[in-house]
Amino acid sequence: MSVSVALGTGRSDEPVRVVRGDWWSVGIGLLLVLAVASAYGLGIPLDVFQTSVPKPWPKTPLGLQIAHHWAAYVATWLVLLLLTVLPAVRSGVSLGQYALGFTVLFAAAWGVLILGSQQILKQDGLEYPFWALILGVVAGNLLRIPSSIESATAQSELFIKISIVLLGANLPFSIVAKSGPRAFVEAAIIVAVGFAVSQVLGRWLKLDDRYLAVLGAGASVCGVSAAIAVGNTVRAKPRQIGYVVSLVVVYGLILIFVLPALVHGFHLSALKAGAWIGGSELADASGAAAAQMVGDAAVKAFSLVKLSRDVLISLVCLIFAVIATAVWDRKAGAGDANHPSLGALVWDRFPKFVIAFIVASILSTWWQSAYGKAFATDFTNNLNALRTWLFTLTFLSIGLNTRFRDLRDVSGKAIAVFTVTVLVNVVVGGLLAAALF
Repeated sequence: MSVSVALGTGRSDEPVRVVRGDWWSVGIGLLLVLAVASAYGLGIPLDVFQTSVPKPWPKTPLGLQIAHHWAAYVATWLVLLLLTVLPAVRSGVSLGQYALGFTVLFAAAWGVLILGSQQILKQDGLEYPFWALILGVVAGNLLRIPSSIESATAQSELFIKISIVLLGANLPFSIVAKSGPRAFVEAAIIVAVGFAVSQVLGRWLKLDDRYLAVLGAGASVCGVSAAIAVGNTVRAKPRQIGYVVSLVVVYGLILIFVLPALVHGFHLSALKAGAWIGGSELADASGAAAAQMVGDAAVKAFSLVKLSRDVLISLVCLIFAVIATAVWDRKAGAGDANHPSLGALVWDRFPKFVIAFIVASILSTWWQSAYGKAFATDFTNNLNALRTWLFTLTFLSIGLNTRFRDLRDVSGKAIAVFTVTVLVNVVVGGLLAAALF
């Protein structure tokens, strides 16, 4: 979605500070796609990226890898730092603070990738997403995280959106066109069922209408971004948005481990698994982590369904803008002068990085058809390596930003509504994935 936020637990009634980030992910993602393709065409392929991801060891000695490829690690750090520093600075972070925080986060990600490439651990399924999340959660809840590192972890939404654009370059457009309608049907049903459940249960428990809108968005659409977008649209209290953000982060983390376990327990194919995760997980980042634990094929299916849910936030915001203006504001005696036009609202909430995902898919399909297998292999390997780094940075950030204590101020009624909605969506998402995919 088109927002990132630094509101902590959202306890105060100060306006929620929102920073638009979608266009940054569009520009950075497509720039990387074009750079990798152009470098190959000029005869100077950027293979430094694919050598920056540790290979399984001890089959390939770890010390030898580090000695041979240290320059690749440094180059990847520098490229990602330079590409993400401007969005961070524009969001209010100082240049030095972000550079220091990103460097520490990158070093931690490098350690995670080394740990996740150990052969015995990999055979047991303990790869880098698992270690990034576990180590991040432990550190985030037991240690005091310096503000410089928090300035880097706050960019997790930017990291994952760039990753999704790069994923588009690895997904032939024929697959997007073929599976897109099924993905959209699943997403639409999930969103509709989620809002229906949250509204019925929430009204029975006598929760505030605006609060219910935010709870339904966080549990059914696209997590933190949806909660903020809908919350701002209906003018919910900032502390209510903060409560839902806390629920999304904690429940999303739990589902990262629960959904892959269910997938393996039911012996589902990677396609069905990815579609289930895409329909059930709460946010792009946590969903990508869960899908990555199943495999790359699951990540592709997940992306199609989850991106469809992301797109629906513009429609959801439009519907709730009309309801808030015509019903809730009128009941409260509030004017509607500050509400944006409906057309502006739809475009404002539309996730722009979805456009870049499709553009990257079209360009990649065209180039690979025109230039052959050698180009396709080099192009894919380099972008996949960059995506692995961005995924790892994202998963570490999720863990470091998760604070279980943030749930202590959320009311039992709100937790009940959110929990039931999430559980229903998991069940419905599984059934739809099995039926449609």
